[in-house]
Amino acid sequence: MKIELINGVSRGTLEIIARKISDRTITDRILQNEFTAVGLCQGDIVSMLVASDIAEKTSDVVVSEISGVCPQHITCLGIFGDVTSVEASLAVIESRLNKK
Repeated sequence: MKIELINGVSRGTLEIIARKISDRTITDRILQNEFTAVGLCQGDIVSMLVASDIAEKTSDVVVSEISGVCPQHITCLGIFGDVTSVEASLAVIESRLNKK
């Protein structure tokens, strides 16, 4: 699994991400600059579902699948919130899922 943090997300990056999320409520929040950080997790669907659950239980974050085109059934999860909350979620995800 790949895990990355973008702190102080640029407007252009937020717009790219917003175009790849089907949930309009989350897209609107992204485009209103509601979030100061985004965590990105990429892996198989089972791991991303578990990562989503971990993130929401760990911190006050919003999670969404970021759609892409991948023939290997790999998906990307966006974790949105303030820097501290996103960092905390990513730390627990990495601890729980990257040790396997």
